Amino acid sequence: MQRSELDRHLLEFIDLLREGGISVNLTEFQDALQGLTLIGMEDKSRVEGILQSTLVKSVNQLPWFQEVFRVFFAPPEAKSAWQKEAQEKAASWEKGVAQSREELRFQGEELKFSDEQLATYMNLPEAEKERLKQFLERSEEGTRNGMQLDHSFQPMVEKMLHGSLEYWKRKLGEDFPITPPGQEGLLSEAQRAMRQKEMHYLTKDLKDIPPEEWPEVSKLIRRLSRRLASQVSRRLGQGKRGSLDMRRTVRENLRYGGVLLKQTYRKRRKGKPRFVLVCDMSGSMLKYTEFILQFIYGLTSLVSGIETYVFASHLVNITSKLRGAQTFQGMLNTSMTDLVGEFGGGTNFAVSLEELHEHYGSSLSRRTVLFILSDAQTLEGEKAAAYLRKTRSKVREIIWLNTLPEKRWKDVRAIELFQPYCQMFECNTLGHLQDILKKSPGFV
Repeated sequence: MQRSELDRHLLEFIDLLREGGISVNLTEFQDALQGLTLIGMEDKSRVEGILQSTLVKSVNQLPWFQEVFRVFFAPPEAKSAWQKEAQEKAASWEKGVAQSREELRFQGEELKFSDEQLATYMNLPEAEKERLKQFLERSEEGTRNGMQLDHSFQPMVEKMLHGSLEYWKRKLGEDFPITPPGQEGLLSEAQRAMRQKEMHYLTKDLKDIPPEEWPEVSKLIRRLSRRLASQVSRRLGQGKRGSLDMRRTVRENLRYGGVLLKQTYRKRRKGKPRFVLVCDMSGSMLKYTEFILQFIYGLTSLVSGIETYVFASHLVNITSKLRGAQTFQGMLNTSMTDLVGEFGGGTNFAVSLEELHEHYGSSLSRRTVLFILSDAQTLEGEKAAAYLRKTRSKVREIIWLNTLPEKRWKDVRAIELFQPYCQMFECNTLGHLQDILKKSPGFV
């Protein structure tokens, strides 16, 4: 292979890396080029070693690098098949966009939607698509003061549909693509493989994930934490000013055939929720320690003012220790090192709740959303339930993320005692956490 051809292929490889967020500067390019020139291209494993050592800066970048290397050095017939599949997906996407534009018309005129909004519409359940189309049909037939509605009402109809699609975009979360697929086969295949890995992580019990896979899992936890944080910031109440309240507006305008004639608005609710996070670090939870710590880091780095406690036989406030931690490793170094000897033994949730009320009672108010991450296997279950009942009377909501499989809950007496005072969810996979955020947007 001539030097100029090697340059070109290396630049193509780096372009794929950049698509996944791996930046490469000129010095790193030159180092990689020099290394490949010295060893040649015959030994694939040595080539991978040179590229990884010169272009990858952190362990978090490794999964994307590995997928890019796999597809870039794949046999020609595989590359050809991926290219064909990518082009077919792109064509199908364009067809879907065109059909969506055709379906979303008002009095024969095309409505204005962003590509992201059209992608959301394409991924809606069929029943919801039909509801929006019926709304447009009723709007076209609507009248005001005995006169047919004209094109001047189009902006209001667009605003109504925009609100609905924004709602569904949040509800669908990240389960469906909202950007068009590329026609580049290698990139499309690498992205598909990464999504497949994510699905694997979503369904795998967190205690069974090996250490080398945790960098990728931590990114998913942080993404889910970001979704939870956005739910907090999005919590709204009714008012005379603010953004359009789609549901109330629909109900108010049914008398007009669904046409947007009377608008109701939302305003930010006073008293933003206050988060308190209480995590079990006892012996029975040791196998979930990595998840617990990643969850703590994910939330505290995104939600300001969150109070964080850990417990086993007693409660420890680590809120102040978490302030200023810029990275996950930084949090471990500053917050957890001196707490190692505190945990790993038995659980006494009753004592921990008693200490929460006695020493940190001011944290519990009608604004408080209390998150408990524990398998609920504790001493003094009845006493703990009494304190949990007392806690529930003071706070907005208690969300219990239980790492114990739900089929085993019947074997733990304390769970039956705790359930009347909290929303308890099975949570030992990232898929569980994702489902919780979908099903319970109202707890914030």
